Amino acid sequence: MNIVFANYGEAHNNSAGHIFGFAKGLAARGHDAVVAVAKPVADGEFAPRAGFRIVSHRALLKSGPGFQNGRRADVLHVWTPRENVRRFAMEFLGNWGSNALIIHLEDNEEAIFHRFTGSTIAQASTKAIEWPKGLIHPLHHREFMAAAAGFTLVHECLRTLVPQGAPAQEVVPVIDGDFFSPGVSDMALRASLDLHKNTQVIVYNGNDHAAAASDIRLLYDAVELLIERGRDVALVRTGHVLPTSYDGLQFRPGSRCVELGFIDLERVPAVMRLADVVVQPGDADTFNSYRLPAKVPEYLSMGKPLIAGAGNIGSELAKHACAIVLPHMTPHSIADTATWLFDHPVEAAAIGARGREFAQNRFSEIVVIPILEDYYAKLLWPRARSPMQAQTQ
Repeated sequence: MNIVFANYGEAHNNSAGHIFGFAKGLAARGHDAVVAVAKPVADGEFAPRAGFRIVSHRALLKSGPGFQNGRRADVLHVWTPRENVRRFAMEFLGNWGSNALIIHLEDNEEAIFHRFTGSTIAQASTKAIEWPKGLIHPLHHREFMAAAAGFTLVHECLRTLVPQGAPAQEVVPVIDGDFFSPGVSDMALRASLDLHKNTQVIVYNGNDHAAAASDIRLLYDAVELLIERGRDVALVRTGHVLPTSYDGLQFRPGSRCVELGFIDLERVPAVMRLADVVVQPGDADTFNSYRLPAKVPEYLSMGKPLIAGAGNIGSELAKHACAIVLPHMTPHSIADTATWLFDHPVEAAAIGARGREFAQNRFSEIVVIPILEDYYAKLLWPRARSPMQAQTQ
């Protein structure tokens, strides 16, 4: 199959990591894959990477996908129905064509729109203004979704957001279990961050954005509460930080709050290995109930004891006892749970080990890629029973 993936953002965000995992796995099975990203990729260059190619939106629209067999795309698989993606997809389909448009859902886009703009979709539909292209368009996104041959879901929890009657398939991220793997804490790294050898560490990997700001504040408050209780503990986090999201908090960067900012992916596992506990804050609200936080599969694969909310994948984690799932997250409930994990290292290690096993069974390439490949084939060749049969039709 000839497959074009299109990301709403750049080549280094979490969604791009998911796409690259799919493109790599499909390329290894003989498919021709191209990934289009908003930037940064030099226009006109198709950069090779692990069997597939990466190119900018602009260059792909200008030059076409350039598949080896000379044919057009079988699949145009776009990441979310956001406006910049919709515009790219419509222009690509008009210029180069595709046999099937598939839209990937990874969030409640209407809830994100509301949190960013303060307007519901219904309210925004009555306003003749220019909306941010990084969000769905209040008037155009539904007709875009109606044009899709099918949908993929980052987790089953998003199924209720699929248009009625449309085909949909859960396709979770592929996690490299060798890369995100358990290991000993790097004492040199600890020292460089001024962390004492006995300091217990909570790690959080994630970028700030309006939709998640209140959740992340819970974590900061929880760590401050642990320190007030006399715990020798520190928070280490990576990702872009918006300082205005923390107005009014006393717990800010310093010896107990280490904000590393955006770091290269290659450094992330070493930072995660510093953790005694990892936390994915957030309750099962209209935002958290319709997503799979990119950090969670990575935390699980690293074998770290995880504190998580009840939304999205929380019920799965609770069923397999591979995380402590809180029905309601507050600074006190997070701090109390972290304290229990710190004080029960054997039980914490067992939770982490079960999380590692869960990740290997749920997010490995050998499990995920055949599901995606088969879904493509079913949409393209409904009568075929396998991709191999489909290729002969």
